[in-house]
Amino acid sequence: MIVRSLFEAEKSDRKVVSPDNNWKSVRLLLKEDNMGFSFHITTIYKGADFFMHYKNHLESVYCISGQGELVALDTNETFQISAGTIYIR
Repeated sequence: MIVRSLFEAEKSDRKVVSPDNNWKSVRLLLKEDNMGFSFHITTIYKGADFFMHYKNHLESVYCISGQGELVALDTNETFQISAGTIYIR
């Protein structure tokens, strides 16, 4: 059984901050936990503009609060993201 708190994980190497300070991600569940999937709490800061590339994994993202715009570079589709929206890539 794995029991982990966000508060404790934020004080460990499970907290990752982007080099450009656009986001932070707290990795509550990782590959090394042998569950077959990972679980992250990611905060994207207001005004952030950056590229994401999912080379080695699939990901589902659920927006808890705030809003933003997502552009799929392979199709040039634009999506409005707001609280209660999920995107999967």
